[in-house]
Amino acid sequence: MQRSFGTVISGNRRPGGELSDAQRAGILSSVEAGEKKTEIASKYHCSRRAVYNTIQRWNDHQTVNSLPRSGAPEKLTRYQKRLVLCIV
Repeated sequence: MQRSFGTVISGNRRPGGELSDAQRAGILSSVEAGEKKTEIASKYHCSRRAVYNTIQRWNDHQTVNSLPRSGAPEKLTRYQKRLVLCIV
């Protein structure tokens, strides 16, 4: 059986996990083709909210790539870093 474009290769994809760039591109092309959001969600095995978020990401940033995350706050202040360097 041949796999269709954008479907999950492995069953190990976590629920709520991140979509691949290829899946996001497929979602956008399906939207441009006029498919319903619920049909697109079932076609790509994701939630309808993920489809809406993908469309919103494209409208805001013109990209299908993941956006950078803020990350954890720094442990040391600039002063503390300078103090450590002086001690070393």
